[in-house]
Amino acid sequence: MSQRTINAYASDICGFLQVTGRGTMPDVGSLVAVHTKDLEDYLQGLARSGLNYASVRRASCALKNFFLFLLDQGVVSGNPAALVSVRPTKQSRHSPDQILSIFSYLARRQSSGEDADIVRYQRDELILLLMTFYGVPQYRLCQLKLSAIEATRKSVSLVFSTKSTIQLHLTVLRKLRNYLERRKSNSEFIFLESFSEEPIHRRTIRHALNELNAALHLNCTPNSLRDTCTYLQQHPEIREALISQVLTHGSMHEFGGSTNA
Repeated sequence: MSQRTINAYASDICGFLQVTGRGTMPDVGSLVAVHTKDLEDYLQGLARSGLNYASVRRASCALKNFFLFLLDQGVVSGNPAALVSVRPTKQSRHSPDQILSIFSYLARRQSSGEDADIVRYQRDELILLLMTFYGVPQYRLCQLKLSAIEATRKSVSLVFSTKSTIQLHLTVLRKLRNYLERRKSNSEFIFLESFSEEPIHRRTIRHALNELNAALHLNCTPNSLRDTCTYLQQHPEIREALISQVLTHGSMHEFGGSTNA
């Protein structure tokens, strides 16, 4: 194998050992105790976190080679990875009812009365709005700065580059303004970690999605939100009706017909 492949496999194996609580230098007993389901659960977790199919498949190959090596060395008596298989999933997207349930949940959590919870769920609602309806990828949300907001006499936009600009609905802009006022920070980054001046991390976004999945029995991932956004862009009549329902739900402001702020 090339050195690049060896490094990638080593990283995948260390990731499995750390996530499953075995540490980077596990003892023999903890390796013998690994079962096929442990490996399947780990790989499914990688897929749910938004990792692409090729990366999940590589992690599967790394673990299979790792346990083949342990078997050859006599450390284990069987290979728990032998029956593990990874297949690409079909394109996934959320139904309108599921999307409404997501934003209803986030609106309810904002009514908790605890200021920290209100700020957190205002942030999460904006993140989900940008991912679902505007197709903003997860990594861009972590880097998004106030300087990306560009206002003209007729509209307010988020500018990512000379080729990537999205115009914000008036209600989205109001939600963004409310969040920025309530978070009480001078940070140039728009989305911050709770109780911190640090920009939000991708794992925090994944934790927010996992919370939705547990509360609403969904399988909400960055990939499913991307597929949902693609579908909605292909069906503007569904998108406009849905975003109207989402933005007016629990809001003091009525959503108008204009798509610009």
